[in-house]
Amino acid sequence: MKNEPMDLDPIVDLYYPSKEKRDACRAETVRRRDYPNDHIADLQLEKLAGSLSTYYTKRTLDLLCEFCTDPEVINYRLDVLEDFKNVPKLGATVKKTVDIMLENDRKNIYKLSSPDSFSMLAEALEAFEAYVQCMEILHSFYAENRERLHSKGVNAMFAYFEEQYQSKHYIELKRECAELRGMIKNRIRSVTVAINLDETLVPVSAGILELSAEPYILKPSVLDRIIYHGANFQSKKVLQSARNKYNGKNMDGEKNVSAADKALFEELSALTDGYVMKIGEVLEEYQKITLKDMYSISYQLDLYLGMIDMMTLCESAGLKMCRPVITEGATRIKGLFDPIYFREARTYNLHAKEKDKKPVVTNDITFGEDADFYILTGANNGGKTTFVRAVGLCFAMAQAGLYVPAESCELCPTDYIYTHFPKEEQTGINASRFTTEIKQFRTISDTVTERSLLFMNESIQSTTPKECVDIAAEMVKIFTSIGTRGIFATHLLELADKVGELNAQGVRSRLESLIVLTDEQTGERKYKVVRGRPSQQSFAKDILNEFGISFEEISKRLKGKGKR
Repeated sequence: MKNEPMDLDPIVDLYYPSKEKRDACRAETVRRRDYPNDHIADLQLEKLAGSLSTYYTKRTLDLLCEFCTDPEVINYRLDVLEDFKNVPKLGATVKKTVDIMLENDRKNIYKLSSPDSFSMLAEALEAFEAYVQCMEILHSFYAENRERLHSKGVNAMFAYFEEQYQSKHYIELKRECAELRGMIKNRIRSVTVAINLDETLVPVSAGILELSAEPYILKPSVLDRIIYHGANFQSKKVLQSARNKYNGKNMDGEKNVSAADKALFEELSALTDGYVMKIGEVLEEYQKITLKDMYSISYQLDLYLGMIDMMTLCESAGLKMCRPVITEGATRIKGLFDPIYFREARTYNLHAKEKDKKPVVTNDITFGEDADFYILTGANNGGKTTFVRAVGLCFAMAQAGLYVPAESCELCPTDYIYTHFPKEEQTGINASRFTTEIKQFRTISDTVTERSLLFMNESIQSTTPKECVDIAAEMVKIFTSIGTRGIFATHLLELADKVGELNAQGVRSRLESLIVLTDEQTGERKYKVVRGRPSQQSFAKDILNEFGISFEEISKRLKGKGKR
């Protein structure tokens, strides 16, 4: 995960259409900061964020947990995403240029105040030249593709770049940059240096005799040929030899050539003060071009490109992702699947035999037509948890302004998602666990509204079977009376039988029973969720088989040992 940039309001914002909208969403997030956040782990939102954004996972997770209900903000993001989807070169172009600018920023090359060598001057100048090159690339791309870009966000981003590109300030900087490059490249190509030696040929002082626009070509003299015995004469070899010979320390412990070096670079500095000052001015102005805005573009771009990659991957496997339609009416989702399960199944299937492949089955669900709250029953490992998670992820992704894992989706936003997924080690009859569960539901009931979503998975399992059913029915009655939408995945078949009774009590959220299909003869899981009454058939035997315990296997083993 990359280091997070400072939390400053970005000038270029691909998430919010205005500062007012951004502030409103942030204020709502702050208001809910003490709400239960079990949905992060239960829906595996952090894993989803990591698959969408490699470098800025925390920021993506924050967006997924924002639960924005403003259609303008959601559609603003969806429009931006579709520009990146429909104009593939857009993402690659912006990412390339932003990465270059950020790399220059990280190196802090432009902060050099007093370079003491031409190489350092050149490096500093290259930072600004890279920026100029990026601006030219962005300007050319926008000129060629502006008619294909329809989102307010992407056009606002390019409007910002164009404003910089066309400003007198930038044009002047670009001109000065070219002049400076010419000064270094064309006017100073070589320096003639005089070195004074003592009687033992040790350098004692040095000075610059001449600056030239032409490179100096060193030719061996008669003395050189005598000293080097006719060997190939190379300036690098001579200089390296001199450096090696005189880089030791004298009697006073000082370097022999330190005085000469000091005098030489002081003179160089004096001669190049004009260049240094001019480059310093250019780089100081370059620093003011608010490179912090590149950080906001970077983390926002990372999410959108990650979403494009996920869409491409899913579609390559025959699974459709779509743009959600935000509505105040009923929620209708068709062809829904869990993107977390998809990625895990895909990884598993790469190594599994054909008969062991894990299927990714799509399902449908509605809220608000004739039901708002569902009691979901079925066999173990039938896909109940995966289905519940898929519904929750669909809402989180839609309200983050992303495509959703479904063929089609009309969605009425939720103001918050509450979850209660007891862990495996927390199930079973346990008085303290029961008390904890009730306290958790009390916390939820304090803030849940008719716009909220509640997902429960095997809740109320810590007391006797009869009490479990009675308490679960009472909890469902409380939340449906508030008008909350949701799903309760449970093994309590008797709870599904109480659907009619609860509806008759005038709850605001009408209940309905859902089941996951299982072959009655073979016990094969179909992973398909449909409306219906729960089967009375027990799948306890399947649970034992899952853990490697069966009467048949034990009988065979005993028979093989014979009678004692």
